[in-house]
Amino acid sequence: MYFAQNIIFLRSQHPERPSQQKLADVLGYKKSTLAAWESGRAKPSFEDLLRLAEYFGVSTDDLLKKNLIEKQVRPWMKEENLRVLVTTVAQDNRENIEFVPVKAIGGYPEGYGDVDYVAQLPIFNLPFLSNDRKYRAFPYEGDSMPPMREGAIVFGEYVEYWEKVKSGTLCLVVTKDEGVVLKKVFNYLEEKGVLVLKSLNERYAPYPVRKEDILEVWQFAGYFDREFPAS
Repeated sequence: MYFAQNIIFLRSQHPERPSQQKLADVLGYKKSTLAAWESGRAKPSFEDLLRLAEYFGVSTDDLLKKNLIEKQVRPWMKEENLRVLVTTVAQDNRENIEFVPVKAIGGYPEGYGDVDYVAQLPIFNLPFLSNDRKYRAFPYEGDSMPPMREGAIVFGEYVEYWEKVKSGTLCLVVTKDEGVVLKKVFNYLEEKGVLVLKSLNERYAPYPVRKEDILEVWQFAGYFDREFPAS
């Protein structure tokens, strides 16, 4: 049972860094109840477990049985729209950059919110990317975004509020049906509830994606290619 230490860890990693008192107020508990859980002097009910798991964006099984400190996995629950980002952190508490390799990219739409899936992804850090932002790397496939070539590695910065993406921005958009695609995004979420995705290769027609079919958005932050782009 890792419940007590996981609650302390998750509270310290949550974007709002809630104190015991603040978390107790948000969830409708007494501070003494939360303190008893964190010290191991008391155990939560099943309803309490569900409420805590929902707040922190983890499963009840992970909350009880997995050492989240050892895995250095940080789940973020966006309360505004219940959007979940599961991410890993280094020992010094810096965000890792996870790389989704070709062999894992097909399962990303199902695994992006799963602690075990994200924890097994290769990780690295780059000194020229900001330490206070979240990045992830994906392989590029296809020919729709020249001069990008198949096999390049694309870096994306996590977008928390999709409605704020400016039209014309290059983004990695994760959808239920298409998986991860790199496109120029035109934002009509507030007016029509869609993003229109446009390729740089004019042979491919623009197409809309409904908000409810979008899983994640990562703004283009750069790419790595072993070969020099063709002229």
